[in-house]
Amino acid sequence: MKVSSHCTEALNAMDEISQVAESVEISAMVTQDTAPWGLQRISSSTTVSGSPRGQDFAYTFDDTNLGEGVDVYVIDTGVRATHDVFSNGGRVALGFSAFAGADASDEAGHGTHVAGTTGGLIFGVAQKTNIISVRVLDAQGRGNTTDTIAGLNYVVDQHTRRKNQPGFKGSVINMSLGMGGLAPSFDEIMRSVSEEGIHIAVAAGNDAVDACGSSPASQGGANSAIVSVGALTIDDTISEFSNIGECVDIFAPGSQILSSWPAADNTLNFLSGTSMASPHVAGVMAYLLAQDSTGALVNDPAALKAKLLDMALSDKVEGNTQGAANLLLSNGADGSQQRLVKNWVIPDVGGDWASKRWQVHSYESPVVY
Repeated sequence: MKVSSHCTEALNAMDEISQVAESVEISAMVTQDTAPWGLQRISSSTTVSGSPRGQDFAYTFDDTNLGEGVDVYVIDTGVRATHDVFSNGGRVALGFSAFAGADASDEAGHGTHVAGTTGGLIFGVAQKTNIISVRVLDAQGRGNTTDTIAGLNYVVDQHTRRKNQPGFKGSVINMSLGMGGLAPSFDEIMRSVSEEGIHIAVAAGNDAVDACGSSPASQGGANSAIVSVGALTIDDTISEFSNIGECVDIFAPGSQILSSWPAADNTLNFLSGTSMASPHVAGVMAYLLAQDSTGALVNDPAALKAKLLDMALSDKVEGNTQGAANLLLSNGADGSQQRLVKNWVIPDVGGDWASKRWQVHSYESPVVY
């Protein structure tokens, strides 16, 4: 019900009425009590304590959406679609492969790990989102701009087809890759993709230098609606490898991140890199798009970027940002305000990654892009 200003003033003048205030929507927050440290960090106002390899962390979120209706395109080495973390609804599509005779499955591991952080059960931010594998990198994690542009064209075509369909909530790209230098023509293409209404998160890079010197991370900051992501350790310190500078929009968990691994359907692995930070942001993008009941954000990457940065925790990042915004990714929840508890159980696998049913790779993987 709408109330005019003079009615509000009259009500506030009554002795028996303490205050007249606008009614706002309230939703219950759910807590998943088995989660990697990164998920607790993005859903809590306080620093996480403990070992980054521990399993006593909690993820707090609004259970009404978790990215449902949003398409996330993982432009990477491919995705193992059959992995158990994607078992709730067959949410992974093998969309595009730049390699003749090969589909968009993962032969390297990097893409499956990224996809798990974006939208996998237990280990992912937006656990109901649609994940589309766009394979532009080979089994060694290498590729070229020509194939990557072909993958971007595929995404634009799919977004154009999908954007008027019922239930569609938006398209997000995660691009955990980099050129190793500036590629102005590629950056121009990235901006044009964003201008199509597609939301993009990119890794800032792992050379501990200015992100403005490498594409597509250079498109972060004030340069476009693309979000460039730096990496943090569990104690909110900038990861020693993370690029910094004015082109970095936001920092997210990126050191010793546990997620899905394609050796088998129940294998996991710890990886470190801004590659691991970016999918946290892509997941929160999907989460926010699914929450947007008005539809105002669906085709407006600049507005979603502004909302993402406005929700971030400020002045929490430790270390020399070299001009990067001191912002830490947040999904808007506060883990100290937990109301319900949810234990995700993956069929025939179980939710405890320390159990024998989860196979965690025992070796320490190198830093990846």
